[in-house]
Amino acid sequence: MNLSGISPSLQPSFSMPSQGAGDADTKLKALERQLQQLNQEKQKAVQNKDEEAKKKIEKEIEKIEREIQKLKQQKKETPEETSPQADPTENPVFQSPDLGNQVDVYG
Repeated sequence: MNLSGISPSLQPSFSMPSQGAGDADTKLKALERQLQQLNQEKQKAVQNKDEEAKKKIEKEIEKIEREIQKLKQQKKETPEETSPQADPTENPVFQSPDLGNQVDVYG
């Protein structure tokens, strides 16, 4: 299959909702890769003396840098969620005051 007609810099028009620290890390890495790619495109625009493309790319770079900073700030403010431990004392059934006062009449 030939996909040469599709531009690698084309951005998807939808975004997946983030669902936890793992997704935030994944999004952060993707944004950093995109930033790296835009910096390379900016260098090409500078070499080609294309000021219009350079300015457009710089705006995109600034936008992505703001998103990266926002994600990093959210990551600092949100403590990592720990998986709940199976603690039988936290289950409401085990907190009943009459627990153990039941007699099995069939036993």
